[in-house]
Amino acid sequence: MEELLNKRIKNIHISGIRRFYNLVSQYKDAINLTIGQPDFETPTHVKDAAKIALDNNKTVYTHNAGILELRRAVSNYYKKYGIEYNPDDEIIITSGGSEAIYIALNTILDENSEVILPGPIYPGYEPVIKLCGAKPVFIDTTNHYFKLKAELIKKHLTERTRCIIIPSPSNPTGIMLNKAELYEIAKLVKDKDIFILSDEIYSELTYDFEHVSIASFREVFDKTIVVNGLSKSHSMTGFRIGYTLAPKYISKEMIKLHQYINSCASSISQYAALEALTNGPLDPISMREEYKKGGILFMKDF
Repeated sequence: MEELLNKRIKNIHISGIRRFYNLVSQYKDAINLTIGQPDFETPTHVKDAAKIALDNNKTVYTHNAGILELRRAVSNYYKKYGIEYNPDDEIIITSGGSEAIYIALNTILDENSEVILPGPIYPGYEPVIKLCGAKPVFIDTTNHYFKLKAELIKKHLTERTRCIIIPSPSNPTGIMLNKAELYEIAKLVKDKDIFILSDEIYSELTYDFEHVSIASFREVFDKTIVVNGLSKSHSMTGFRIGYTLAPKYISKEMIKLHQYINSCASSISQYAALEALTNGPLDPISMREEYKKGGILFMKDF
């Protein structure tokens, strides 16, 4: 019967990072540098909020898109980047950033679509692209300060290009695209039928300059899906709270897939995330400063 299994599933693999993490986890004294786990406990006030939610029996299904209070908090959070999303129909709370990426790509990709993405890059995008029947098109950025700039993208555009993935700040390189570089990409694709998936999960861990979202440019707002979450900013990896921000016409399609995959994100985790976003704006700052003291190297604005 094995030959009857879905060939797309059979042709992808558990990531090397996860395989090595599972191996290293067997050794108590090993220093595990595999997965992106912040070196901090979840803030106490966030954990307390989860406990209160449990005690108040907030243990039932929520709205498919997530509790409205949390969606409003996400909307308010993104206003600092100069963008406003309607919490009613442009924000979806997901089970981590991984699900956010999955529903986004499955909503915009068709068979034989091409997706441009920089290399090196986090390995979680390629399998999802292939599961959609689409083709990842990697651009080697090693000789360009690891930056996926407009002039590199232009060389790889074809009639099948459907999406450009922009991870900024980037995992694993740590590089960020500045405002001018993002604007050049926005100008390049503004009149093209190409979506942008902007993975901004590390938006709070910046040093040399403030994070800029490509969605802040009106030229591409209507074709951009932003992915973010609480895993890195508030050390909440196990809570599995991510979110998407996208125009209504995209979000109303993504919510369908989200519903059938997940119904809704964990109710307890949502209330913890609400606390993090409303009463924990300084949490990422203190973590960032500790990373800096620990000798974390970061690249200058080239």
